[in-house]
Amino acid sequence: MLDACIAMCQTCMDECMEHADHSDVCKMCAQSCQACMDACMAVKDAMMAAA
Repeated sequence: MLDACIAMCQTCMDECMEHADHSDVCKMCAQSCQACMDACMAVKDAMMAAA
């Protein structure tokens, strides 16, 4: 599930970054996607370390 979330966030962030210079909404969305992706990666890393 974390890998799917990371992939979805990456795809959304990539698309929003294409419009971020022209749209504050897209810029905010891209930043939110990055934060979500970072959080998912941190959880995944913690789970791998505990295993």
